[in-house]
Amino acid sequence: MLLWRLLRKNIVAGQLIGYMAATLLGLTIVLLSLQFYHDIQPVFSAKEGVFARDFLVLSKKVSFLKTFGMGSSEFSPDELNEIKSQPFVKRLAGFTASNFKVYASTNISGKTANFSSLLFFEAVPDKFLDIDSTEWKWNPGSKFIPIVIPRTYLALYNFGFAPSQNLPQLSEKTIGLMNINIEVTGANKDAVFQSRIVGFTDRINSILVPQKFIDWANTEFGTGKEQPSRIIVEPHNLTDPAIGKYFSTHHYEIANDKAAAGEASAFLRTLIIIVMGIGIIITMLALGLMLLSINLLIQKNHDKIENLSLLGFPSHIIARPYQWLVIILNVGILGIAIGVVTYFRGYYADSLSVGMGMTDNSFAWTYILWGVYIIAALSIINVAWIYLKVKEIRK
Repeated sequence: MLLWRLLRKNIVAGQLIGYMAATLLGLTIVLLSLQFYHDIQPVFSAKEGVFARDFLVLSKKVSFLKTFGMGSSEFSPDELNEIKSQPFVKRLAGFTASNFKVYASTNISGKTANFSSLLFFEAVPDKFLDIDSTEWKWNPGSKFIPIVIPRTYLALYNFGFAPSQNLPQLSEKTIGLMNINIEVTGANKDAVFQSRIVGFTDRINSILVPQKFIDWANTEFGTGKEQPSRIIVEPHNLTDPAIGKYFSTHHYEIANDKAAAGEASAFLRTLIIIVMGIGIIITMLALGLMLLSINLLIQKNHDKIENLSLLGFPSHIIARPYQWLVIILNVGILGIAIGVVTYFRGYYADSLSVGMGMTDNSFAWTYILWGVYIIAALSIINVAWIYLKVKEIRK
């Protein structure tokens, strides 16, 4: 205590305040970046939230030459194997398209509406579908074909076609009750089936029927087996930036541009790293300011330190008041930084919970340890610097 009273007179409060402000700013930026990364980790991992278990529908770009029949829009076996071998691909399957003619008709009682149209069918393995219907099945000999359509088709009818033709709007339940007559023709044969819409998909933009039916009908009425012109891919992580890069390089198109999620996540990660780097730079500059202030302080107390040395005080005893001052300042800075991060986190936590699927509302105490590590490192450097400077004067 006597040493502290003797050595504190030349301490400049402005220098300490400057060190605290700079260190607090840098440490807060670093910890807030780490906390934010922890909070959006479910989005990056794609195990929950807005990118959970999503799929990509892939096709080749239609070029000018393909318009005139030059070039193929189908995926060859080699291309499929190459895509399947990519590290970001968990599994994939090709769309099986109907290569026979499909004619559909139905009516709505009470209205002058008699729908009839040529259609096309496609099929993908059931494991890639996002429907849950007990009617989604077909076996040879069955005269009923279940159909799944995109929800966007129903929206186009309700808000586009129906109003323009003075037709009633239909709910999903209502349209599921309508019977549809399906006539299949090809290879000089024809067959009539009954059908209904048994489900809606948000994943695939196509009119889907069971895989068993499309395989059977292509054999009975089709013109032969063809390679798929579209494939559906389940990635390990939809936000992997390698997805968009690979498909863009090979001139493949992704429905709904879902690969943009990978680009967005890569940008966000880069931004977090840049912000964190700025925080570290500010912290290092604050450390330099503190070391300079310590050096000036010890030089001002040069005579006092020499006299204390002559009285037999060892270097570590003389340095201890300054060392404890630095440690107390650093611990205070860490406490304030954690409080500031907690305060700012409250502003974005609710938005992430609703908009991006953040389900873990716990504070990232694991990452707060990095704050402890940073403060501990700063304290060790400062303590060692003070001891060395005092020791130099004692020599």
